[in-house]
Amino acid sequence: MILVTVGTQFFDALITEVDRLAAARAFDRFAGTAPARVFAQIGLQQKLPRHIEHVAFDRDLVNKARHADLIITHAGTGSLLEFLPMGQPLIAVANPTKADNHQLEFLQALDDVYDFCWIAGPEQLESALPRAVVPLKRHHPGDSYNPGIGADIAAFITRHALVCGATCPA
Repeated sequence: MILVTVGTQFFDALITEVDRLAAARAFDRFAGTAPARVFAQIGLQQKLPRHIEHVAFDRDLVNKARHADLIITHAGTGSLLEFLPMGQPLIAVANPTKADNHQLEFLQALDDVYDFCWIAGPEQLESALPRAVVPLKRHHPGDSYNPGIGADIAAFITRHALVCGATCPA
């Protein structure tokens, strides 16, 4: 199964692109059988997809992710906290409509620490499919303690707050 999630908000462009790719059977390579089953948690999506299974919200999303052949997720902090350590092939997609395109900045910072596939927007999804990988923590010489992704994100937020000061948007 291909699992897609946009979090609790909406990301119409991502769901529309996944729906298009599902119709074109672009996900079949990830499934042992064709056509691939695509299941999406679409949040507050305005236009409903026609070619994929979907629900607005799913309380069992984390369990579904553990069994997914591929996870496609928006680049929200909560989603990445859940999915990066899971060991499933993953593609994280920045939503360029979010404030200051902060998701792209977050992905770039995580890329220094984790080896995973991420893209700047949904229009890059099809070309990213061959690069979907199991996320791995990068080893940095001299690292003696691995506090995990939560500590990595907290450090990023702290660094960002120190650099921005009072000039950053809330």
